Amino acid sequence: MWNLNVKVIKVGTCTIDSGNMASPAQAKLKHQLGINGGSTVTVIREGSEVLLVDTGFEREQDLSPKNRERNLQILKTHLRWAGLETKDITKVFITHFHQDHIGGIEYFDQATWYGYRPALAKLKDHYLDNFTPLDDGDFILPQTQILPTPGHTQTHCSIIWSNPRKTIRVIICGDAIINFAALQAGSIWKLNSDFYNVGVAKESIRNVLKKADILIPGHGQPFFKPVGLKI
Repeated sequence: MWNLNVKVIKVGTCTIDSGNMASPAQAKLKHQLGINGGSTVTVIREGSEVLLVDTGFEREQDLSPKNRERNLQILKTHLRWAGLETKDITKVFITHFHQDHIGGIEYFDQATWYGYRPALAKLKDHYLDNFTPLDDGDFILPQTQILPTPGHTQTHCSIIWSNPRKTIRVIICGDAIINFAALQAGSIWKLNSDFYNVGVAKESIRNVLKKADILIPGHGQPFFKPVGLKI
């Protein structure tokens, strides 16, 4: 069996199902069912470093102190289940700057924050000065490299981890792949106002599938690379 340094500590969810029309009523119903749309949260451990990828902020439109505190407690709980505290996180990487992926990053003020340089160049936010930029192909840890995956946004970026012998490769996709159901259906998430391009998004998916053995999507459970899937 492989020794994976990658662990999903919180599985992301979707308030809009693949193939359905976007509907505020549907989203409210999902909220009542406890499905709040936060992103998947993943940690990678290499030596003394612990990298957190995305933050899993739920009900992203609600920026009230109450919802921020709720999200903090949820994240702390998931970290504890993984044997971690917020202070143990040494690095944070954000795949793209949507609230459900970056909300609550301030909880990790002891960590170094990283983002893809072209994404940071577009960021107009008071957090900007706190980020360290990375370029295409840069390593954030010895076995962990960034992988640009534009489409969902123009500057979207994923993370690829491989073991030393490169016999297993895990890609943390962010929203380059929303979840397995969307991938199977050939559905591209285009509901965000900064969506970039369908053709580019499909090319990023093909690139991810070519490079990965295991995929961790932005809003669903990890899965092994499907065989024979055409994009």
